[in-house]
Amino acid sequence: MQEKELDSKLRTIASHTMMDSAKTAGLHLHSKQLWLKQIHALSIQGNYELRIDLEDFENSTAYAHYGTFGVGLFSVDPDDDGYPLTVGDYSGNAGDSLLKHNGMKFTTKDKDNDHSENNCASFYHGAWWYRNCHTSNLNGQYLRGQHTSYADGIEWSSWTGWQYSLKFSEMKIRPTRDPDNK
Repeated sequence: MQEKELDSKLRTIASHTMMDSAKTAGLHLHSKQLWLKQIHALSIQGNYELRIDLEDFENSTAYAHYGTFGVGLFSVDPDDDGYPLTVGDYSGNAGDSLLKHNGMKFTTKDKDNDHSENNCASFYHGAWWYRNCHTSNLNGQYLRGQHTSYADGIEWSSWTGWQYSLKFSEMKIRPTRDPDNK
């Protein structure tokens, strides 16, 4: 298989599995490993950037762009290392709710990799690169906007706060552009 064809297929698979996982939040270990492995395999091929598009229930939109993105970039065995997140170089209008998660391992209900006394995935009903615990939780519960529970929805705290679950979120990656080869 050609490298470009593999790259395209991995991006498509990663996109679909990330959207599916956002709907089901309580990821099983097998499916978690599958999409994380795919994103890892893609992101170690070169330099990638990440764009996150967000929409609330009033149809307002915002985005966060990270000029640096990767999963398990410096891991010998990313599965054992927990698929640590690498992000940097934020720009956008949503506010930076992901940089706090830089360097963190992916946590699920059955694999507690965060720095909290509690399992953040269980406590906040999601699966994410939690620290102690989060400023974003895009795999949280779909709570349809304003809610009374705390930080357990699809959250991007710098844009909508801790008690608003977003209608839509999408994470997209692509190779960074070489300024000399526009």
